Amino acid sequence: MTRPLKVLFIWHHHQPYYKTDGTFLMPWVRMHGIKDYWDMVRMLDDYPGIRQVFNFAPSLLEQMRDYLDGTATDAAFLLSMKDPKEFSEADKLAALKTFFLANEARMIRRYPRYSELLNRRGPVRSDKDIYAVKDKFDAQDYRDLQVWWNLAWVGEYSRFDPPFRHYLDKGKGFSELEKRALLKAHRDIIARIIPHHVAAAKRGQIELAVSPFYHPILPLLCDTNIAVAANARATLPEKRYRYPQDAGRQIKSALDFGRKTFGMKVSGMWPSEGSVSNAALKLISANGVSWVATDEAILQKSLTKGGKNISAGFPEKYFAYNFAGGEKPLKMFFRDHSLSDKIGFVYSGWGPDDAARDFISSLLKIRESITTEFGEAALDYAVVPVILDGENAWEFYQSDGKDFLRTLYYLLEREERLTTTLPSEVRVSRRNQIDYVEPGSWINANFDIWIGQQEDNRAWDLLHDARAEFQKRAPGLAGRKRDLAIKELMIAEGSDWCWWYGDDHKSVQAAEFDELFRYHLKQTYSLLGLAPPSNLDEPIKRRLEQLSYRPPLRAITPTIGKEKSEQEWEKAGFVEPEDPSSAMQKTGIQIRRVRFGSDRNNMYLRIETTQPISSCRLVVEFFTPQAITIEVGESIMLKTRSRSSRDQIELQYSIGEHVEIRIGLTRGKSEEAAFGVSLYDQNLLIDSLPRQGLAKFSLVSSS
Repeated sequence: MTRPLKVLFIWHHHQPYYKTDGTFLMPWVRMHGIKDYWDMVRMLDDYPGIRQVFNFAPSLLEQMRDYLDGTATDAAFLLSMKDPKEFSEADKLAALKTFFLANEARMIRRYPRYSELLNRRGPVRSDKDIYAVKDKFDAQDYRDLQVWWNLAWVGEYSRFDPPFRHYLDKGKGFSELEKRALLKAHRDIIARIIPHHVAAAKRGQIELAVSPFYHPILPLLCDTNIAVAANARATLPEKRYRYPQDAGRQIKSALDFGRKTFGMKVSGMWPSEGSVSNAALKLISANGVSWVATDEAILQKSLTKGGKNISAGFPEKYFAYNFAGGEKPLKMFFRDHSLSDKIGFVYSGWGPDDAARDFISSLLKIRESITTEFGEAALDYAVVPVILDGENAWEFYQSDGKDFLRTLYYLLEREERLTTTLPSEVRVSRRNQIDYVEPGSWINANFDIWIGQQEDNRAWDLLHDARAEFQKRAPGLAGRKRDLAIKELMIAEGSDWCWWYGDDHKSVQAAEFDELFRYHLKQTYSLLGLAPPSNLDEPIKRRLEQLSYRPPLRAITPTIGKEKSEQEWEKAGFVEPEDPSSAMQKTGIQIRRVRFGSDRNNMYLRIETTQPISSCRLVVEFFTPQAITIEVGESIMLKTRSRSSRDQIELQYSIGEHVEIRIGLTRGKSEEAAFGVSLYDQNLLIDSLPRQGLAKFSLVSSS
């Protein structure tokens, strides 16, 4: 009889808490729900021999419940529901940003109409590009864009069923009724997700597990100083965060919520980001969890620290261990880093059949290495844990990863030397006991992603201050307010905020993550009856360009070209680089400051350069309240989209020590001015302000 090697798949589903004031700032619970959380479990109906673990962050489950209860929805859904005929300028800009948030090669270029709309928008390097193209889309274009974004995120197991097949066949020219039917169908998919998981768990095909509630890094909640134990070179925040009771609360509340949501006890846990320490494991054990998982590098460090010799190829990682340092036995699994990362980051560029066969081949080589090192009988205890996100990789794959997974599951079901398993079925040898575990996460066996960089540490210090105020004032709080304040702190303790701080990861939505973190800290102070500190209004996430900015203090009506006119510009707004040496290219001339403002009839600009512009060319581009371009050289030139509108714009200017411009105001729908200033030496761009995005200010009311 052939002894099979056990393979333990743990798919981790998680989203941070996106809600502010009853609306989810980002749509990823809904979008990954209709694509990944449904497809991943639905697929198993076709492969009854495949068994897996699905680990949920309760912060994700809570938000899915809110969608189904109708207590909240996301900002992108609200924008999708809006009739483009009623779009404001801000709606158009938001649509052209939001509705292309999808993998271009796999999710946009797959569909001719969606691809056509992306071509029309073109590349986006800054807000200027969005402003420049927003009027190239008519109401039908915007409606088709709404439909295609919400359709492209629908998973492979739904897209060819009603009503989605209709949209794929029609392609364009969608009506408001069709669009609303599509959005309703999203909710129908989300409603199936948890019941289907529960049914699969009851038939023994899957096991359900949870992460700590709002996905915190448990060891850092227990004590931020543990970061140095994981990496001696780590830089700590100024203020030490040490609240193991918070870590315990995140664990217990997650287990309780999981039991309530699934209608069954949850016994396993993937600690957020696989982060463990002795203190965190003791808390997990004390709460009755029977198994946890982390990365193989943690085991390697722990065994080495314990004086054990590691075999070549480290086959010791292919066994479960009992952590004996807690109140109760705790089974530990150690993630095969290479195999997990192949699925997460490598196979998306392969053909699905080649990727699946390579995975099977890798598993058979592992089986051979175990039997060579420990003998055939060791397979009774051996297990290969494959652990990764169940949502983020698939949009980079052909057919959203389903061709790869279907082939893989088909091969696994038919390979007698391999079998998929559940944690409860894995036996632990008496030799594999571990009393001490080195601290770290699945990334480099340390916590450097979440602590140590300037932005990370500032976030921890702000969290510390809010937590300390809660500690001081909690005894005097009414029960309801106290519970809400605890919730806000638990959300702020989540790992996702610091994931995007620092230089480790990039996101077009990094500013939104920053806003969410500071929002929840502000809510904590408000619930404590305190005004949130002003430093919570300051973004933590640094921009590549650091600017000093001030809006106009009041209406201004300066005299253009007047000598010694500083006083007339005193109340104007201004934008200037914090570091004047940060100009694009070191030249003898740079833009030092731009002053701006308006009265009821005019907009005013004063562009201050380090030297008179002389042979250079200055270009001022306004995108609202009207699209105009003003080129300043030895003389001045005005450009608009049509000659007739150009004739209607009154322009006054002065070119001297500074460039001053008055623009007669022909108001459109916008009550905001948005502009950028660029400086050219012939056709070479040598400076611009701002370098990213646009400078904006509110216009004085004409009423």
